Amino acid sequence: MNYTISYGKRKLSLQIPRKRVIGQLSPKDVKQVADVGRAVRNALKRPFESPPLVELLQGRTTALIVTVDHTRPSPKPMLDPMLEACAACYVTPTIMIATGRHRQMTPQELKSHLGSDILNRYRIEQHDPFDSRRMITKGKTKRGTVIRVNRAVFEHDIVLGCGIIEPSYLAGWSGGRKLLMPGLAHHKSIDNNHYYLTHQDAKIGRLHGNPISDDAAECAAKLPLHFILYALSGPNDEVMRVIAGHPVKAHKRACKLCERVYRIPAKHADIVISSAGGHPYDCDLVQTKKAIIPAIETVKRNGVIILCGQCPDGLGAEETFVRWLKEKTPAQVVHDVRDRKQFSLGAHGANILARPIVEKNAKVILVTGRKVSEQLAGTYVTAVTRLADAWKLANLITGPQSDVLLIENARRLIVH
Repeated sequence: MNYTISYGKRKLSLQIPRKRVIGQLSPKDVKQVADVGRAVRNALKRPFESPPLVELLQGRTTALIVTVDHTRPSPKPMLDPMLEACAACYVTPTIMIATGRHRQMTPQELKSHLGSDILNRYRIEQHDPFDSRRMITKGKTKRGTVIRVNRAVFEHDIVLGCGIIEPSYLAGWSGGRKLLMPGLAHHKSIDNNHYYLTHQDAKIGRLHGNPISDDAAECAAKLPLHFILYALSGPNDEVMRVIAGHPVKAHKRACKLCERVYRIPAKHADIVISSAGGHPYDCDLVQTKKAIIPAIETVKRNGVIILCGQCPDGLGAEETFVRWLKEKTPAQVVHDVRDRKQFSLGAHGANILARPIVEKNAKVILVTGRKVSEQLAGTYVTAVTRLADAWKLANLITGPQSDVLLIENARRLIVH
């Protein structure tokens, strides 16, 4: 039987005996919204627990529209009606890309993400978490995160959020408070917030009681965010619903609706083949590694995880990432990442890849591009450039009769 898995802009195929495959996990199928523009306009007129957007815009002069970068689906179908509302109310908008600690988007990526018409007509800014001159401090959370964010949120009459809702392996769910923390935060504040990913309650699909999410929500509560507009994303980036309204209440409702699609029962196998979902979700190793989260939950002890990600942009991580992979054992990484003095996002990346080795004694094999494969030489992650090579190695470890599980769109999957 021929099975396929997403990889960059194509599919990798693999012949596997049907009797060995115990299942293929992926989010549930959804019905796509027929007319996204119409759904957005209806949501803006009848928002959840909020006055309509045009009422909020009355008497305002400027608006900051905070939206997502290229590691998420394009927000253009939602931005257009929001910009129309601003024009109707004579409000001048600025669009701010909430990059968090992601790299800046290239001009071509901006064009593809937002469209030429938006680029040519409106002011577009990209957040830079390392530009301390553009930051303003508004206190500290009870967990010690300094609320230091881009001062643009205080330089406009109204702040609007626009993006998608999907599960987040760090903060439980994307959107809402996450647009501000980490989206518009200083790099040191982001690091402090993300340190809590080492906590056992930092789980995908957990909105409340998740220390990363709760800390981000505390940050957002002290910052202006007046209204949100979100597409509820289906497994293939299709819009299954649009919700707008109160930045906390509408976000909570959106997450609850999405959960029905992404939470599925777990299966367990000796070999788990997992993909983040292809381009752009495997643009670098930082994004690709998200696919390992459900694989950790589903691989059997002494099994193998085959992680598929093309990573054309390389590692996408700081130097600490590879240094820890090369210089520390998986057990040392899992131990040291909990030391706040040693923690960094690079250390976190090394930790995510070390966890299945420590927790399940599982082998981690990455199928990726040649550049990343060479960079990972000598680390505890075995990197190869062909799925066939990963498959051959996995069978040598687990045996020719071992069972197999395939996971597609793994970055969004909540297994239980």
